[in-house]
Amino acid sequence: MFLGLGQAVYFSLKTQPSDILLAFALLIALAGMWLSRHYVIPFFCWLMLVFAVLGGGIVQAHLYMLQGPVLKKTLYTENLQGKILSLEPRNGRTRLVITPDDIAGLSRDQLPQKVRLSLSGDIAVRPGDYFSGKAKIFPLSVPETPGDPDFARNLYFDGIGGTGFALGRSYRIDRDQTADTGFFEAIERIRLAIMARIDNGLEPAKAGLANAILVGERGGVAPELAEDLRKSGLAHLLAISGLHMGLLCGVVFFTVRFGLALFPSVALRYPIKKWAAIAGFIIGTFYLLLSGATVPTQRAFVMTAIVLFAVLVDRRAISLRLVAIAAVIVMVLRPDAILGASFQLSFAAVTVLVAFYQGKGGRLVSPQRDLPVWQRIGRYLFALFITGIMVTAVTAPIIGFHFGRISLLGVLSNLVAIPLMAFWIMPGIVAVLVLLPFGLEGIALGFLAPGLDMLIALAHLVARQDWGLWHIAQPPALAVILAMLALLWLIIWRQRVLWLCAIVPAVGAAIAIIGVQSPDLLVGGDQKDWALYQEQGDHLVFNNRVSRFHRDIWNARFGTGFAPEKNAAKHCDQERCWFKKNGKTIVISDKIDDPFYLCRHADVIVILKQDFPVSACNGSDRSPLVIDDDVLWWQGGVAVFLGDQQSPSRYETVRQTSGNWSWIIIGGR
Repeated sequence: MFLGLGQAVYFSLKTQPSDILLAFALLIALAGMWLSRHYVIPFFCWLMLVFAVLGGGIVQAHLYMLQGPVLKKTLYTENLQGKILSLEPRNGRTRLVITPDDIAGLSRDQLPQKVRLSLSGDIAVRPGDYFSGKAKIFPLSVPETPGDPDFARNLYFDGIGGTGFALGRSYRIDRDQTADTGFFEAIERIRLAIMARIDNGLEPAKAGLANAILVGERGGVAPELAEDLRKSGLAHLLAISGLHMGLLCGVVFFTVRFGLALFPSVALRYPIKKWAAIAGFIIGTFYLLLSGATVPTQRAFVMTAIVLFAVLVDRRAISLRLVAIAAVIVMVLRPDAILGASFQLSFAAVTVLVAFYQGKGGRLVSPQRDLPVWQRIGRYLFALFITGIMVTAVTAPIIGFHFGRISLLGVLSNLVAIPLMAFWIMPGIVAVLVLLPFGLEGIALGFLAPGLDMLIALAHLVARQDWGLWHIAQPPALAVILAMLALLWLIIWRQRVLWLCAIVPAVGAAIAIIGVQSPDLLVGGDQKDWALYQEQGDHLVFNNRVSRFHRDIWNARFGTGFAPEKNAAKHCDQERCWFKKNGKTIVISDKIDDPFYLCRHADVIVILKQDFPVSACNGSDRSPLVIDDDVLWWQGGVAVFLGDQQSPSRYETVRQTSGNWSWIIIGGR
């Protein structure tokens, strides 16, 4: 718990702390542990501090291992050459991750470790091949405005130092003729071969779902279907997690055990239960590699592997310690995962379920062989319903923070989808894996297709119920962290007197929510897109040609998903846009034509493409807040807080909120 908290605090810093500071903090914490070793509560407090510092130290160690060049400015290169590590088909395009050997315009010591390129169309390429051609490469994309998602951090921890696209078809793919294919390249080729066979055997919509479930490749899922799955609370089925890993290994375990039990001479002489556990582990490992080893899959694999190992040594497996071991392994291997929705949702759901079913909830899943079949089915469905309610409740703050909406019908849709996955889709996936090497996957795909059809129909049906989707404004990160700490504290401790300690973070979360101040105006660092929040009607006003990507992110932040879309046409003339809010006048323009007029009539001046003359407002009755090209270029996007008529307006920039980390490149630095 405090290992993860230490990592989160580390990432909230504005720059990388020194090694001496971390070492000194660790020594102080260890000294405190030693001096308080005879006193339980002080010792425990120092112990928590030790692991928080260790969490920061783990991130620091990863940053040293990742040290390498990143692209500082946009580059048009006449020749980029390198080996293809992986590829991802994505909505009519193909993404390649390349290890560059040469990039025209960069010296050898400026070459990033990896670059990610997007190519138009589906191309015949495989890992190990060589790419050469013209490309446009960009620095890692920083948050567009303060508070937006930081995709650059994830790419940096993947070892990627630049992203871009190939220019037209002016590139060449050379086949790898060597026989010594690396292990991971071989796995990647197997993934692509499986995807190709599935694409040939199923319709596009069903093939996209099957590929997402089997090999973790979600690029083939149509955007409309992905949106329906999110609205219906079924998007977790696209991420290979505990449900998929548990069902797959469970199907293999029980199939192998059942098959061996058919032979009395084997079943009576040998430990077939342990043999089945070994078979489940082997298939689980293969599934982990096929899926690309994402964070939910890593967590699911670690927990499933420990459960199967417990079968081998005749020990109890499911416990909160198992969840803790899985969390520590993921945090050590990939510390940036702590800030991602995948890690947070996965472990929040699993932790609350394990805690519940270890306690009073265990009665719902305890063996009841003397009950009639219909009562067993009823108990199973009731357990699913209770599970859905608990998972929805515990993950709601996290989903609200990351996505700005919560599916209220997710409990009911999962009541249908999970049995469908357990008894139809996952057995079909196992059959596909078994029959693929023999070229007989068509039989399994024929069995799988109706199950996928039902899942798609369910997502469409639930997604059309707009009343079942609740849009909320993004809560402050501090409030979500404190709420999760309070919940974890209640789960971990069994002595109720210690539950009182959870009041402190719970009250802190409430104060953070009450005291939050949302920005009134967002101006993107791309110097094109902006959005103004209007309380009347609870909607955002966008510039006329706002990108869909930025519109969706900002709507999620303000919880304005169902508000009718409005652009700024009626507020704008040919030169500029004028707005009134909180008794203040805002003007937004690409260029300046009369700076003195703006100084006399505006309280906030936003000039997207030019520098505003500093002396223009000298002698004016107003002292407007000015955001111009100089601010946006060197400091990144801006969030403006207007305040009331008596208080001055202010703004925050991406540079101020994101800090000076290696992956934050603004204005070429």
